Amino acid sequence: MLKRIRTEHVELGMFLHKMEGSWFAHPFWKSRMLLEDAEQLETLKASKVEWVQIDTSRGADLKPSEAPAPPRAPADDQRDRPFGRAGATIARRGAPPPVSRPFDPLSKDRLPAKAEMVHANRLARKSVRAMQKIFDDSRLGNAIKLNKLETMIDEISSSIQRNPHAFMAVTRLKNTSEYLYLHALSVCALMISLAQQLRLSPEEVQQAGLAGLLMDVGMGHVPQETWDKDSPLTPEEWEVVKSHTTLAHEFLALGGEMPDAVLDVCLHHHERLDGSGYPHGLKGDEIGRFARMAAICDTYDAMTSNRIHRHGEDPSRALLMLDEAQTLYDPEIFQAFQRAVGIYPIGSLVRLRSHRLAIVVEQNADDLTLPVVRPFYSLSDRSFVKAEDIDLSNCFGADQIMTRETPEGWDMTEWPALSARLLAAAG
Repeated sequence: MLKRIRTEHVELGMFLHKMEGSWFAHPFWKSRMLLEDAEQLETLKASKVEWVQIDTSRGADLKPSEAPAPPRAPADDQRDRPFGRAGATIARRGAPPPVSRPFDPLSKDRLPAKAEMVHANRLARKSVRAMQKIFDDSRLGNAIKLNKLETMIDEISSSIQRNPHAFMAVTRLKNTSEYLYLHALSVCALMISLAQQLRLSPEEVQQAGLAGLLMDVGMGHVPQETWDKDSPLTPEEWEVVKSHTTLAHEFLALGGEMPDAVLDVCLHHHERLDGSGYPHGLKGDEIGRFARMAAICDTYDAMTSNRIHRHGEDPSRALLMLDEAQTLYDPEIFQAFQRAVGIYPIGSLVRLRSHRLAIVVEQNADDLTLPVVRPFYSLSDRSFVKAEDIDLSNCFGADQIMTRETPEGWDMTEWPALSARLLAAAG
């Protein structure tokens, strides 16, 4: 039986099933073990891990003195006292029905991906409408209210803290009519996750998210037929597209309240380490840290998104392609980005040892090589199978990922639609 207890109550002889919180805060390389060493126990209690799960079927249980005490009945129950000369008693009233509290969008309590995707879907729909207004305001020259954006950033950040992958899984399911807005939300979420992975301050995390949200508002001035074009752009069209960086910078700077780091990202998120980017051809450390972060987040989401003229890359393949472009992107930031999205990002196509194809639907913070997968096709029977989630970290080696796969390698021309259905079912 699994039981969640505070770290301060852990004792020798308990079987540690899971340590909660960021795996960077975990004091051991593995989270499941029988605690038999006093030094290990001392190390755990001195760590930043506040809560753990113990398995009482494999080790000692919590001592009775440390178990939550049952609520005490009132010493003098007023409901049973005599009332008046007739000796009548006040009638007992049943316990009031439990109050159904509305969900707090700023709650940071951890949730599994399936539960959080419900809230993430609602948040994404609301945020898309807000982003549409922001792009419209940009085209009309209306000032952007920073306080309204900060609320959106806080809600997205809270969703990521409840589950670091659900919101990004939702925004991956883009449709072409809302691509620009969902791309902005995706990059915002990726920037927040990356900033948290780099252990930036809360203020810097919020600014990173704000930069991801606004860096492409200049695209509102680019004709839709240009950025949706399914043939190579002419030199004139390419210059129009590249102008979105300076347009966004100029528009946001006019408001006078936008942080400098956000303005710098708007202007320089297409710069590259080797100087091949635009608009200024900056190199290396000439590019600000936030802009180097944005370059990776923006490119990754663009690569993995479906557009009118092309299918998006498989997330795992996109990571490999970014890794190979070592002269373009900051390698240290890329390593943190890979930890943020996972070795097998949500939506990745993989082949299992059980001769089945599966899609990755949730990450495992304790071991990025053992995500939750959803098999959907049997290679042995050449047929689709009933989808079921398998937590590879908890199947005791009964199955495992053998290789990353690509939809093209299996002639899956309908993979974008199929992966969208599978991810939606997982939520």
